Amino acid sequence: METAGPIDAGAEEELFRDLGRQAAAEVLSRRWESAGTGAVGICRQCGTHLQDLGLRGKGFQTLCGPIQLKRRVGYCNRCHETTVMLDERLGVNDTGITPGLQRVICRVALEMAYEPTGSLLKDTLGFVPCSSREIERIANRHGEEMGKLSETNSTVKQPRAKKVHCVAIDGTMIPGLPNPQDHRLIWHEVKLATVIDARDIETPFYVASTENAEAFGLHLWRELDSRAMGPQNLAQVIADGAPWIWNLADLHFPGVTQLLDFYHAAEHLHATAVALWSDGIANRWWHRRLDQLKAGDLGNFFSALKLIAKRRTTSDPDVSPERLLHYFEENRQRLGYAEALKLNLPIGSGVVESAGRHIVQQRLKQSGMRWSIPGAQAILNLRTHHRNGQFEQYWENYAAA
Repeated sequence: METAGPIDAGAEEELFRDLGRQAAAEVLSRRWESAGTGAVGICRQCGTHLQDLGLRGKGFQTLCGPIQLKRRVGYCNRCHETTVMLDERLGVNDTGITPGLQRVICRVALEMAYEPTGSLLKDTLGFVPCSSREIERIANRHGEEMGKLSETNSTVKQPRAKKVHCVAIDGTMIPGLPNPQDHRLIWHEVKLATVIDARDIETPFYVASTENAEAFGLHLWRELDSRAMGPQNLAQVIADGAPWIWNLADLHFPGVTQLLDFYHAAEHLHATAVALWSDGIANRWWHRRLDQLKAGDLGNFFSALKLIAKRRTTSDPDVSPERLLHYFEENRQRLGYAEALKLNLPIGSGVVESAGRHIVQQRLKQSGMRWSIPGAQAILNLRTHHRNGQFEQYWENYAAA
Protein backbone atom coordinates (compact mmCIF):
# COMPACT_ATOMS: atom_id res chain seq x y z
CA MET A 1 0.00 0.00 0.00
CA GLU A 2 1.25 3.49 -0.78
CA THR A 3 2.69 5.34 2.20
CA ALA A 4 1.81 8.83 0.99
CA GLY A 5 -1.21 10.61 -0.45
CA PRO A 6 -4.88 10.50 0.48
CA ILE A 7 -6.71 7.26 1.26
CA ASP A 8 -10.34 6.80 0.33
CA ALA A 9 -11.15 5.41 3.75
CA GLY A 10 -14.92 5.32 3.17
CA ALA A 11 -14.61 3.22 0.02
CA GLU A 12 -12.16 0.82 1.66
CA GLU A 13 -14.35 0.45 4.73
CA GLU A 14 -17.35 -0.41 2.59
CA LEU A 15 -15.29 -2.84 0.51
CA PHE A 16 -13.99 -4.75 3.51
CA ARG A 17 -17.39 -4.64 5.19
CA ASP A 18 -18.88 -6.31 2.13
CA LEU A 19 -16.07 -8.84 1.94
CA GLY A 20 -16.55 -9.70 5.59
CA ARG A 21 -20.30 -9.97 5.13
CA GLN A 22 -19.88 -12.31 2.17
CA ALA A 23 -17.42 -14.49 4.09
CA ALA A 24 -19.83 -14.67 7.04
CA ALA A 25 -22.69 -15.56 4.67
CA GLU A 26 -20.66 -18.46 3.28
CA VAL A 27 -19.96 -19.75 6.79
CA LEU A 28 -23.65 -19.51 7.68
CA SER A 29 -24.62 -21.34 4.49
CA ARG A 30 -22.29 -24.26 5.22
CA ARG A 31 -23.30 -24.43 8.88
CA TRP A 32 -27.03 -24.31 8.27
CA GLU A 33 -26.98 -26.64 5.27
CA SER A 34 -25.19 -29.29 7.33
CA ALA A 35 -27.96 -28.98 9.91
CA GLY A 36 -30.70 -29.37 7.28
CA THR A 37 -29.73 -32.64 5.60
CA GLY A 38 -30.86 -35.08 8.30
CA ALA A 39 -33.98 -37.21 8.48
CA VAL A 40 -37.28 -35.53 7.60
CA GLY A 41 -38.95 -36.70 10.85
CA ILE A 42 -42.66 -37.00 11.55
CA CYS A 43 -45.66 -34.76 10.96
CA ARG A 44 -46.30 -32.49 13.94
CA GLN A 45 -50.06 -32.60 13.37
CA CYS A 46 -50.80 -36.32 12.95
CA GLY A 47 -47.56 -38.07 13.91
CA THR A 48 -47.18 -39.82 10.54
CA HIS A 49 -43.67 -40.43 9.22
CA LEU A 50 -43.00 -37.93 6.45
CA GLN A 51 -42.16 -38.90 2.90
CA ASP A 52 -38.67 -37.70 1.95
CA LEU A 53 -38.86 -35.39 -1.07
CA GLY A 54 -35.11 -34.85 -1.11
CA LEU A 55 -33.09 -31.63 -0.95
CA ARG A 56 -34.59 -28.43 -2.30
CA GLY A 57 -33.09 -24.98 -2.50
CA LYS A 58 -34.43 -21.76 -1.05
CA GLY A 59 -33.10 -18.22 -0.74
CA PHE A 60 -32.87 -16.51 2.66
CA GLN A 61 -32.11 -12.98 3.78
CA THR A 62 -29.80 -12.77 6.80
CA LEU A 63 -27.90 -10.03 8.60
CA CYS A 64 -24.95 -11.12 6.48
CA GLY A 65 -26.88 -10.74 3.25
CA PRO A 66 -28.68 -13.17 0.94
CA ILE A 67 -27.78 -16.88 1.03
CA GLN A 68 -29.02 -20.02 -0.71
CA LEU A 69 -29.63 -23.20 1.26
CA LYS A 70 -30.49 -26.77 0.29
CA ARG A 71 -32.81 -28.27 2.88
CA ARG A 72 -34.42 -31.68 3.17
CA VAL A 73 -38.18 -31.48 2.58
CA GLY A 74 -40.76 -33.91 3.96
CA TYR A 75 -44.36 -34.50 2.88
CA CYS A 76 -47.28 -35.83 4.93
CA ASN A 77 -49.56 -37.97 2.76
CA ARG A 78 -52.32 -37.71 5.35
CA CYS A 79 -52.30 -33.94 6.00
CA HIS A 80 -51.08 -33.10 2.46
CA GLU A 81 -48.56 -30.61 3.81
CA THR A 82 -44.82 -30.20 3.41
CA THR A 83 -42.47 -29.75 6.34
CA VAL A 84 -38.93 -28.41 6.31
CA MET A 85 -37.30 -29.07 9.66
CA LEU A 86 -34.44 -26.66 9.03
CA ASP A 87 -36.86 -23.79 8.35
CA GLU A 88 -38.59 -24.52 11.65
CA ARG A 89 -35.31 -24.66 13.53
CA LEU A 90 -34.18 -21.35 12.03
CA GLY A 91 -37.53 -19.68 12.75
CA VAL A 92 -38.21 -18.86 9.09
CA ASN A 93 -41.26 -21.05 8.47
CA ASP A 94 -43.39 -18.31 6.96
CA THR A 95 -40.74 -16.03 5.52
CA GLY A 96 -37.28 -16.11 4.03
CA ILE A 97 -36.00 -13.46 6.45
CA THR A 98 -34.10 -14.71 9.48
CA PRO A 99 -35.06 -13.63 13.04
CA GLY A 100 -31.83 -11.64 13.45
CA LEU A 101 -32.65 -9.52 10.42
CA GLN A 102 -36.32 -9.24 11.45
CA ARG A 103 -35.21 -7.84 14.80
CA VAL A 104 -33.10 -5.15 13.11
CA ILE A 105 -35.96 -4.33 10.72
CA CYS A 106 -38.38 -3.89 13.64
CA ARG A 107 -35.85 -1.84 15.58
CA VAL A 108 -35.54 0.68 12.74
CA ALA A 109 -39.22 0.57 11.73
CA LEU A 110 -40.37 1.51 15.23
CA GLU A 111 -38.45 4.78 14.83
CA MET A 112 -39.15 5.80 11.23
CA ALA A 113 -41.48 5.29 8.28
CA TYR A 114 -41.22 2.09 6.25
CA GLU A 115 -39.60 3.53 3.10
CA PRO A 116 -36.84 5.40 4.97
CA THR A 117 -36.36 2.24 7.03
CA GLY A 118 -35.48 0.33 3.85
CA SER A 119 -33.08 3.06 2.72
CA LEU A 120 -31.34 3.23 6.09
CA LEU A 121 -30.95 -0.55 6.25
CA LYS A 122 -29.45 -0.57 2.74
CA ASP A 123 -26.92 2.11 3.74
CA THR A 124 -25.93 0.45 7.01
CA LEU A 125 -26.07 -3.24 6.06
CA GLY A 126 -24.77 -2.84 2.53
CA PHE A 127 -27.67 -4.61 0.83
CA VAL A 128 -31.43 -4.27 0.38
CA PRO A 129 -33.02 -6.65 2.90
CA CYS A 130 -36.58 -6.49 1.54
CA SER A 131 -39.24 -4.18 0.16
CA SER A 132 -40.98 -1.46 2.17
CA ARG A 133 -44.14 -3.55 2.04
CA GLU A 134 -42.30 -6.50 3.58
CA ILE A 135 -40.85 -4.23 6.27
CA GLU A 136 -44.41 -3.15 7.14
CA ARG A 137 -45.59 -6.77 7.22
CA ILE A 138 -42.75 -7.81 9.56
CA ALA A 139 -43.33 -4.82 11.88
CA ASN A 140 -47.06 -5.53 11.98
CA ARG A 141 -46.54 -9.19 12.71
CA HIS A 142 -44.14 -8.72 15.61
CA GLY A 143 -46.03 -5.71 16.95
CA GLU A 144 -49.16 -7.85 17.04
CA GLU A 145 -47.28 -10.66 18.81
CA MET A 146 -45.99 -8.22 21.42
CA GLY A 147 -49.58 -7.12 22.03
CA LYS A 148 -50.65 -10.72 22.58
CA LEU A 149 -47.82 -11.25 25.05
CA SER A 150 -48.94 -8.17 26.99
CA GLU A 151 -52.42 -9.66 27.28
CA THR A 152 -51.09 -12.94 28.72
CA ASN A 153 -48.14 -11.63 30.72
CA SER A 154 -48.07 -13.49 34.02
CA THR A 155 -44.57 -12.73 35.27
CA VAL A 156 -44.34 -13.44 38.98
CA LYS A 157 -42.45 -10.76 40.88
CA GLN A 158 -42.03 -9.86 44.49
CA PRO A 159 -44.98 -7.69 45.60
CA ARG A 160 -44.07 -4.06 46.24
CA ALA A 161 -44.69 -2.44 49.58
CA LYS A 162 -44.26 1.29 48.93
CA LYS A 163 -46.82 3.70 47.48
CA VAL A 164 -44.43 5.71 45.33
CA HIS A 165 -45.70 5.43 41.76
CA CYS A 166 -47.92 7.88 39.90
CA VAL A 167 -50.01 7.17 36.82
CA ALA A 168 -50.61 9.97 34.33
CA ILE A 169 -53.21 9.26 31.62
CA ASP A 170 -54.07 11.19 28.48
CA GLY A 171 -55.29 10.79 24.91
CA THR A 172 -53.83 11.99 21.61
CA MET A 173 -55.21 11.79 18.08
CA ILE A 174 -53.62 10.15 15.02
CA PRO A 175 -54.82 10.24 11.40
CA GLY A 176 -56.66 7.15 10.20
CA LEU A 177 -57.64 5.98 6.74
CA PRO A 178 -60.15 8.07 4.77
CA ASN A 179 -63.83 7.16 4.92
CA PRO A 180 -64.54 5.15 1.72
CA GLN A 181 -67.91 6.91 1.25
CA ASP A 182 -67.10 10.60 1.61
CA HIS A 183 -63.25 10.30 1.63
CA ARG A 184 -63.02 12.40 4.78
CA LEU A 185 -60.13 11.62 7.05
CA ILE A 186 -60.99 9.53 10.11
CA TRP A 187 -59.05 10.23 13.30
CA HIS A 188 -58.29 7.67 15.99
CA GLU A 189 -57.58 8.39 19.65
CA VAL A 190 -54.53 6.78 21.18
CA LYS A 191 -54.95 6.36 24.92
CA LEU A 192 -51.67 6.62 26.76
CA ALA A 193 -50.51 6.05 30.32
CA THR A 194 -47.14 6.87 31.84
CA VAL A 195 -46.20 5.31 35.18
CA ILE A 196 -43.44 7.15 37.01
CA ASP A 197 -41.52 6.55 40.21
CA ALA A 198 -41.82 9.72 42.30
CA ARG A 199 -38.37 8.96 43.75
CA ASP A 200 -36.78 8.94 40.26
CA ILE A 201 -35.27 5.54 40.99
CA GLU A 202 -37.09 3.37 38.46
CA THR A 203 -37.47 4.48 34.86
CA PRO A 204 -40.98 5.34 33.62
CA PHE A 205 -42.92 2.82 31.58
CA TYR A 206 -45.71 3.30 29.09
CA VAL A 207 -48.95 1.76 27.88
CA ALA A 208 -50.41 2.98 24.57
CA SER A 209 -53.50 1.66 22.86
CA THR A 210 -56.07 2.45 20.18
CA GLU A 211 -58.64 0.41 22.11
CA ASN A 212 -61.71 1.79 23.84
CA ALA A 213 -61.42 3.02 27.42
CA GLU A 214 -62.51 -0.27 28.98
CA ALA A 215 -59.98 -2.35 27.01
CA PHE A 216 -57.25 0.22 27.62
CA GLY A 217 -57.95 0.04 31.35
CA LEU A 218 -57.51 -3.74 31.31
CA HIS A 219 -54.31 -3.35 29.31
CA LEU A 220 -52.92 -0.90 31.86
CA TRP A 221 -54.00 -3.06 34.78
CA ARG A 222 -52.26 -6.12 33.25
CA GLU A 223 -49.04 -4.17 32.70
CA LEU A 224 -49.05 -3.01 36.32
CA ASP A 225 -49.88 -6.52 37.54
CA SER A 226 -46.98 -7.98 35.55
CA ARG A 227 -44.72 -5.69 37.57
CA ALA A 228 -46.32 -6.74 40.88
CA MET A 229 -48.01 -3.36 41.19
CA GLY A 230 -51.59 -2.53 42.13
CA PRO A 231 -53.64 0.25 43.71
CA GLN A 232 -51.70 -0.22 46.94
CA ASN A 233 -48.53 0.96 45.15
CA LEU A 234 -50.02 4.02 43.45
CA ALA A 235 -49.77 7.41 45.11
CA GLN A 236 -52.05 9.16 42.61
CA VAL A 237 -53.66 9.20 39.19
CA ILE A 238 -53.17 12.47 37.27
CA ALA A 239 -55.26 13.49 34.27
CA ASP A 240 -56.63 16.51 32.43
CA GLY A 241 -60.22 15.94 33.48
CA ALA A 242 -61.59 13.69 30.70
CA PRO A 243 -64.48 11.66 32.19
CA TRP A 244 -63.29 8.36 30.69
CA ILE A 245 -60.04 8.64 32.64
CA TRP A 246 -61.74 9.17 36.00
CA ASN A 247 -64.15 6.31 35.25
CA LEU A 248 -61.17 4.08 34.48
CA ALA A 249 -59.42 5.15 37.68
CA ASP A 250 -62.55 4.47 39.76
CA LEU A 251 -62.85 0.98 38.26
CA HIS A 252 -59.25 -0.22 38.33
CA PHE A 253 -57.64 1.90 41.04
CA PRO A 254 -60.29 2.42 43.72
CA GLY A 255 -59.10 4.47 46.66
CA VAL A 256 -56.12 5.94 44.79
CA THR A 257 -55.93 9.73 45.00
CA GLN A 258 -57.05 11.45 41.81
CA LEU A 259 -55.45 14.75 40.84
CA LEU A 260 -56.59 17.19 38.18
CA ASP A 261 -53.60 18.29 36.11
CA PHE A 262 -52.57 21.62 37.64
CA TYR A 263 -51.71 23.20 34.31
CA HIS A 264 -55.09 22.37 32.79
CA ALA A 265 -56.70 23.91 35.86
CA ALA A 266 -54.51 26.99 35.38
CA GLU A 267 -55.52 27.26 31.72
CA HIS A 268 -59.21 27.28 32.64
CA LEU A 269 -58.66 29.99 35.24
CA HIS A 270 -56.59 32.09 32.87
CA ALA A 271 -59.09 31.83 30.00
CA THR A 272 -61.89 33.18 32.17
CA ALA A 273 -59.72 35.88 33.75
CA VAL A 274 -58.61 37.38 30.44
CA ALA A 275 -62.19 37.27 29.19
CA LEU A 276 -63.29 39.39 32.18
CA TRP A 277 -60.47 41.88 32.80
CA SER A 278 -57.47 43.61 31.31
CA ASP A 279 -54.13 41.80 31.45
CA GLY A 280 -52.91 43.33 34.70
CA ILE A 281 -56.05 42.62 36.73
CA ALA A 282 -56.51 39.23 35.06
CA ASN A 283 -52.97 38.13 35.94
CA ARG A 284 -53.28 39.22 39.57
CA TRP A 285 -56.60 37.42 39.97
CA TRP A 286 -55.28 34.33 38.17
CA HIS A 287 -52.08 34.02 40.20
CA ARG A 288 -53.99 34.53 43.43
CA ARG A 289 -56.22 31.56 42.56
CA LEU A 290 -53.19 29.40 41.70
CA ASP A 291 -51.55 30.27 45.02
CA GLN A 292 -54.73 29.24 46.84
CA LEU A 293 -54.82 25.91 45.00
CA LYS A 294 -51.18 25.14 45.82
CA ALA A 295 -51.70 26.11 49.45
CA GLY A 296 -54.83 23.99 49.76
CA ASP A 297 -56.94 27.07 50.55
CA LEU A 298 -59.99 25.69 48.76
CA GLY A 299 -62.47 27.62 50.89
CA ASN A 300 -61.28 31.02 49.68
CA PHE A 301 -60.66 29.63 46.22
CA PHE A 302 -64.30 28.59 45.74
CA SER A 303 -65.55 31.78 47.40
CA ALA A 304 -63.70 33.79 44.75
CA LEU A 305 -65.18 31.67 41.94
CA LYS A 306 -68.70 31.96 43.33
CA LEU A 307 -68.33 35.73 43.66
CA ILE A 308 -67.46 36.30 40.00
CA ALA A 309 -70.09 33.76 38.94
CA LYS A 310 -72.73 35.97 40.64
CA ARG A 311 -71.43 39.33 39.49
CA ARG A 312 -69.93 38.83 36.05
CA THR A 313 -70.58 37.16 32.73
CA THR A 314 -68.86 36.76 29.35
CA SER A 315 -70.06 36.77 25.76
CA ASP A 316 -68.40 33.40 25.23
CA PRO A 317 -70.16 30.74 27.36
CA ASP A 318 -67.12 28.43 27.15
CA VAL A 319 -65.12 30.78 29.40
CA SER A 320 -67.94 32.07 31.58
CA PRO A 321 -67.49 32.27 35.37
CA GLU A 322 -70.47 29.91 35.78
CA ARG A 323 -68.81 27.28 33.61
CA LEU A 324 -65.51 27.74 35.46
CA LEU A 325 -67.20 27.26 38.82
CA HIS A 326 -68.99 24.15 37.58
CA TYR A 327 -65.71 22.73 36.24
CA PHE A 328 -63.93 23.06 39.56
CA GLU A 329 -66.92 21.87 41.60
CA GLU A 330 -66.97 18.69 39.51
CA ASN A 331 -63.28 18.18 40.29
CA ARG A 332 -63.36 19.39 43.90
CA GLN A 333 -62.01 16.07 45.21
CA ARG A 334 -59.15 16.22 42.70
CA LEU A 335 -57.52 19.47 43.83
CA GLY A 336 -55.13 18.07 46.43
CA TYR A 337 -52.09 19.96 45.19
CA ALA A 338 -50.90 20.99 48.65
CA GLU A 339 -50.70 17.37 49.82
CA ALA A 340 -49.00 16.28 46.60
CA LEU A 341 -46.36 19.00 46.92
CA LYS A 342 -45.83 18.07 50.55
CA LEU A 343 -45.12 14.48 49.49
CA ASN A 344 -42.89 15.57 46.57
CA LEU A 345 -45.37 14.17 44.07
CA PRO A 346 -46.00 15.75 40.66
CA ILE A 347 -49.04 17.98 40.25
CA GLY A 348 -49.01 18.07 36.44
CA SER A 349 -49.45 15.47 33.72
CA GLY A 350 -46.52 16.77 31.67
CA VAL A 351 -44.88 13.35 31.68
CA VAL A 352 -47.75 11.77 29.75
CA GLU A 353 -48.06 14.75 27.39
CA SER A 354 -44.34 14.38 26.66
CA ALA A 355 -44.90 10.65 26.09
CA GLY A 356 -47.68 11.54 23.67
CA ARG A 357 -45.07 13.32 21.59
CA HIS A 358 -42.18 10.87 21.72
CA ILE A 359 -44.17 7.61 21.89
CA VAL A 360 -47.03 8.45 19.52
CA GLN A 361 -46.67 11.61 17.48
CA GLN A 362 -43.02 11.37 16.41
CA ARG A 363 -43.75 8.09 14.61
CA LEU A 364 -47.47 8.08 13.83
CA LYS A 365 -48.14 11.72 12.92
CA GLN A 366 -45.54 12.29 10.25
CA SER A 367 -46.56 14.09 7.07
CA GLY A 368 -48.92 12.11 4.86
CA MET A 369 -49.30 9.16 7.23
CA ARG A 370 -52.65 7.36 7.46
CA TRP A 371 -53.16 4.44 9.83
CA SER A 372 -55.44 1.48 10.16
CA ILE A 373 -56.11 0.61 13.79
CA PRO A 374 -54.18 -2.71 13.65
CA GLY A 375 -51.23 -1.05 11.91
CA ALA A 376 -51.08 1.78 14.42
CA GLN A 377 -51.37 -0.61 17.36
CA ALA A 378 -48.53 -2.77 16.04
CA ILE A 379 -46.17 0.23 15.93
CA LEU A 380 -47.34 1.39 19.37
CA ASN A 381 -46.57 -2.09 20.74
CA LEU A 382 -43.09 -2.01 19.20
CA ARG A 383 -42.38 1.46 20.58
CA THR A 384 -43.67 0.84 24.10
CA HIS A 385 -41.85 -2.49 24.32
CA HIS A 386 -38.65 -0.77 23.30
CA ARG A 387 -39.09 2.21 25.64
CA ASN A 388 -40.11 -0.12 28.49
CA GLY A 389 -36.93 -2.21 28.10
CA GLN A 390 -38.87 -5.28 26.91
CA PHE A 391 -37.77 -5.31 23.26
CA GLU A 392 -34.66 -7.48 23.61
CA GLN A 393 -36.45 -9.90 25.93
CA TYR A 394 -39.11 -10.42 23.28
CA TRP A 395 -36.48 -11.48 20.72
CA GLU A 396 -34.77 -13.79 23.19
CA ASN A 397 -38.11 -15.46 23.87
CA TYR A 398 -38.84 -15.57 20.14
CA ALA A 399 -35.57 -17.36 19.44
CA ALA A 400 -36.13 -19.81 22.30
CA ALA A 401 -39.61 -20.61 21.04
